[in-house]
Amino acid sequence: MNKKIDFSKETSLIAYLDLTNMFHWQDVLKWNFSVYDVIKQLLRISSLKEVRVYYGLNERELRKSQNFHQHLRETGAIVITKPVKWIKKRVTQNLFVKPATLCLFDSNAQSKLDELITYLNQQGIVIEEPKCNFDVEMALDILDSIDKISGILLFSGDSDMKDPIERLKVKGKNIYIFGVRGMIARELSQGSSKYINFGRWYQGSKKRKTPS
Repeated sequence: MNKKIDFSKETSLIAYLDLTNMFHWQDVLKWNFSVYDVIKQLLRISSLKEVRVYYGLNERELRKSQNFHQHLRETGAIVITKPVKWIKKRVTQNLFVKPATLCLFDSNAQSKLDELITYLNQQGIVIEEPKCNFDVEMALDILDSIDKISGILLFSGDSDMKDPIERLKVKGKNIYIFGVRGMIARELSQGSSKYINFGRWYQGSKKRKTPS
């Protein structure tokens, strides 16, 4: 069990939740958490002024996505959003293996891979991946609040947050990084005032993750 985190010396905290990033943590944890319970747990911290949740709006399932955002707002969280973009991917060797790995394949393996790629292209399969990154928005929001806070609670493992974290340190702010094993950049864990294991910190409901 984590020792209870003591925020009593903090005067003004803001929590920043990169929700897409957090949902990937469930693969490591092997259980699903409730984001509503995460927010409720955060709002019990007396010095916490805001919970800011960053999550895309899926216009392909607009009503479902809007309802989810509305439920988040009803908890008291501030929701920052923008439309999800769908990026089309060409079916090539790079879709399956990295070039550095491909060079380890013998000619027979590469031939089989080429056959699969040809077959998939003949089937007219279209591959699209959602993209909705909020690193810039989070970084700007953190820097905008820098003179109003004593510290931040950052729920993200992305190395792109390194620069705003360093700016906070220069200003003498406390940085609490929440994450899970193997999914937090070294730059963040090293730059934080305290790293907090999300799986041990979280006290809400859990649902066992079933294999997909």
